[in-house]
Amino acid sequence: AVLERHAINMGLNMCQENPDLDWLNSFDQDDCEYVKHFLSESVLATDPARHADVVNEALSFVEKGPKDYRTNSNPDVSESDDEPSSSMTHFNSDDPTHRLFLGKLILHSADISNPLHVSFEVASDWAIRVITEFSRQAEKEKQLQLPITAFMDGLDSQVKIAKVQIGFFRFMVQPLYHTIGILFSNLAVLEEWGEKNCVGYQMIIDEHDEKQNDGKSGEP
Repeated sequence: AVLERHAINMGLNMCQENPDLDWLNSFDQDDCEYVKHFLSESVLATDPARHADVVNEALSFVEKGPKDYRTNSNPDVSESDDEPSSSMTHFNSDDPTHRLFLGKLILHSADISNPLHVSFEVASDWAIRVITEFSRQAEKEKQLQLPITAFMDGLDSQVKIAKVQIGFFRFMVQPLYHTIGILFSNLAVLEEWGEKNCVGYQMIIDEHDEKQNDGKSGEP
């Protein structure tokens, strides 16, 4: 979590060093510490090493099922049985642990959401941007004679990028967003968009394989 901790420290330091940026100054000491902890834990949740923890915690909310967290002290809450599902939710807004998990879930899911855009052109464009960043890191590691991050090296063709994106969706993005679709039914469509984009990537792979096969069949 080196990059994540660096981002957290840089952001907080910028606030402390520049009064014009110090929005944390509007909180009292206790609230300020709470906000710092909330932000830090949410950013740290974007570390791929914590991905499984986020998915498992989301699954635990699914297993517990939705509950009615309303209190009888709220006069604005209707007790009518006409809309029984309106008060049922997986999260309690008054529970700090629930709020913290939502912060982690939202930030982490957004961080890995590029394969889910409704437009394949946009999703593939973001994939190229990410792959470019990976390739630059691998090249820098070579220059500095550091251990090379294997999955970031050699991504120099459309078919390789397509295979990486399908694998990324299947093994990392889809399990999380399938669970998100259960917790928030109106977001279930995001998984469907990811599936459609995988079809687009598979077409790139199939076209590449077909050209290779045609080339081999034409050999003397």
